[in-house]
Amino acid sequence: MLCNQCGQAVPEGAAACPNCTGNGREGRPDAMRAGLAGGLKGLFLGLLPVIVLLMEYGGEPGVKLLAFAVPAVLAATGFVLAYLKVGRKG
Repeated sequence: MLCNQCGQAVPEGAAACPNCTGNGREGRPDAMRAGLAGGLKGLFLGLLPVIVLLMEYGGEPGVKLLAFAVPAVLAATGFVLAYLKVGRKG
């Protein structure tokens, strides 16, 4: 039987194509690159409000926490969303 997505042969009794699910390959470099690009976009978008907060409020205790948390959360979110988006296309 041939896979509808990639056209590769699917072993008898397999629930999914091993090529498309990643079981037949070492990794997904295209998904990783997309994830890194998404992470960088999230990091950049997270730094914009932090710069404004730091300019406005300086080194106040709560602002320092936000200055680290916001970019980190947005970078992680950007990575995961971009990785999943490309990984589904596979």
